Amino acid sequence: MPKIRTLFTDMFNLELPLIGAPMFLVSYEDLAIAVSKAGGMGTIPIPNYRTVEHLEKALFRIRQASVGPIGVNIHLSGKFDWQEQLQVCLDADVCFFIASLGDPGLIVEQVHSRGGKVFADVVNLKQGLKAKQKGADGLVAVGAGAGGHAGAISTLVLVPYLKDKVELPIIAAGGISTGQQMAAAIAVGACAVITGTRLIATPESRAKDEYKEAVCLAGPEEILYTDRITGNPANWLAASIKDVPEKLELG
Repeated sequence: MPKIRTLFTDMFNLELPLIGAPMFLVSYEDLAIAVSKAGGMGTIPIPNYRTVEHLEKALFRIRQASVGPIGVNIHLSGKFDWQEQLQVCLDADVCFFIASLGDPGLIVEQVHSRGGKVFADVVNLKQGLKAKQKGADGLVAVGAGAGGHAGAISTLVLVPYLKDKVELPIIAAGGISTGQQMAAAIAVGACAVITGTRLIATPESRAKDEYKEAVCLAGPEEILYTDRITGNPANWLAASIKDVPEKLELG
């Protein structure tokens, strides 16, 4: 496949403007390595690793595979010791950070000092403007249809809206699993796309076989958008939460 050149591929010297989603309990080293070897950007979510020692070993294993640039999703809510996690990532030459659930400005200076980039997960214009104010290099437009926590605005509406109003590079996320969908996102202004669900039923995914099968069998009509699992709106396979009570004790 010929190289598809965008602002994002130029930033990180990639063949394709495609990022493997950092999926909780799914995206570990094997999946990140496979995506990177295929010409995209492999990523892992830091909360998959319960200690910084486990994170350090994972990043070392990825580096041993001699792949290209690697990204991480770092949670800045304060629930995790992100300062120590950040240092481990910087020492492993991670150059792409997706900042979630907190202020991206907390990590911008340190990441920039190592030549890296910080993109902030956002679901609306207010969050996008705030992320720009805090020094983010770009935004991940998390649109309707994104697996897990997601916004309510269509991805093909959110991407050009944010690009016009915020004037930062925009990565599209939500409902992008095919080349046609990637082309559509790029056509409306995205510099790259994040693909997650398409990668769940792969040998490199750490998802359980039962969940892989459920993903393959489900159609879009079987996706449920609700806040009753975590308190924040998210997309779920309806079958996977059918036994969950209406009201959960969070925490």
